[in-house]
Amino acid sequence: MNEKEMRQFGSYMDRTCDGVTRRDLLKVGTVGFLGLTLPEFLALRAHAAEADGTTKTGKKKAKDVSVIMLWMAGGPSHIDTFDPKPKADVKIKGPFEAVETNVPGIFIGEHLPKLARQMDKMAILRSVSHGDGAHERAEHYMQTGYLPLPTLEFPSFGSVIAHEKGIQNNLPAYMQVLGGANGQGAGFLGGSYNPFYAGNPGDPNYRVGDLQLPGGVTQARLDRRRRLLGAIDTLKGAKSDAIKSMDTFTDRAYGLVTSKASQEAFELSKENDKLRDEYGRNGFGQSCLLARRLVEAGVRFVTITQGGWDMHSNVFPSLQNGMLPSLDQGFSTLLRDLKDRGMLETTLVVWMGEFGRTPDLNMNQGRDHWPNAMSVVMAGGGVKGGQVIGSTDERGAAPASSIVHVEDIAASLYHSVGLDPNKEYITPTGRPIKLANEGNVVHELFG
Repeated sequence: MNEKEMRQFGSYMDRTCDGVTRRDLLKVGTVGFLGLTLPEFLALRAHAAEADGTTKTGKKKAKDVSVIMLWMAGGPSHIDTFDPKPKADVKIKGPFEAVETNVPGIFIGEHLPKLARQMDKMAILRSVSHGDGAHERAEHYMQTGYLPLPTLEFPSFGSVIAHEKGIQNNLPAYMQVLGGANGQGAGFLGGSYNPFYAGNPGDPNYRVGDLQLPGGVTQARLDRRRRLLGAIDTLKGAKSDAIKSMDTFTDRAYGLVTSKASQEAFELSKENDKLRDEYGRNGFGQSCLLARRLVEAGVRFVTITQGGWDMHSNVFPSLQNGMLPSLDQGFSTLLRDLKDRGMLETTLVVWMGEFGRTPDLNMNQGRDHWPNAMSVVMAGGGVKGGQVIGSTDERGAAPASSIVHVEDIAASLYHSVGLDPNKEYITPTGRPIKLANEGNVVHELFG
């Protein structure tokens, strides 16, 4: 990502109450199609597959399920979205009411009417709880399954899946859309497994950097350079197996920047205008559409980061007039579109943020950080829809039944995509860690 792209990306970042922007994505870096690290990325992936026995030994491969993570940066209010409290005092529930969904007996917030009609596809985990109310730490925790340590950065779910499953169809395994947040990087797995940033598809002039050849470099010129490199290698004589392998991975990198299929996955103009309107002509809606196109084309994990949920003041007009309509439109259309295309069973959609919000309104009519209770929504990927798992008390302050831990979310996500949550990695310091940090799969999710 060049300096100009960084400045453009900065315009899509959202500042949280602690003054931290979504600059953390830039801190962990991204993999560009023309970056010098791309052959290394491919080489490392192939090495990981060989070590895991997934390419040549005949070991059963992981279940082929992709993930779309809808990351609500800042921490969305559970009470005003998926865990309404219509019988609570107005000082808690505010002016919003609840609406019945297409599953009798299940209610969600009234400003999510389109999602209410998709409840049969969703499972709501209402009793998720953890103890960290700081944005950066909670972001890392919720997207890795591990609380951060000063001496070790744990890999995100997307990076682990990229490491385990690798690329297909000339596209990166892990991609980021709209923005970025802490906890979305590769951590100790290394920069080769960081996400590729695909920008903001809601921009009228949207295009993805690094998909086109640099200025002045034509396809013919690139081909000549490649032939020249081959001639030089020939003059060197016999090459080691390692160099021959690197040549193979360089060939794959070449394929990425010359593949029409990889470029067409980003071309939203190929979609029907009516469908684009149904998703919403805004950053979030078009990001949901792009995510569907990306997983359809072979991307393993797509994170859409929608900032702006850190509402310490005027929470109700901000939700009603801004965040909830775009969420309702984009998320509901994504579920319906995936279902219509026969993709929902092979695509896990996860909606969550770093924590919930306080039941009691503050003096500025806002809600503050509340890690003690929050909602997480899952759909597709083998998840049984039309159900609510767990509950909170009458104020939405704490779990009242079936508490779900962050580690359980991690275990369930890995289970959905066919990975063993108990598989161990060895950190650079020699420490063995499990993918899901002793988490338990929430088996009710899967029927």
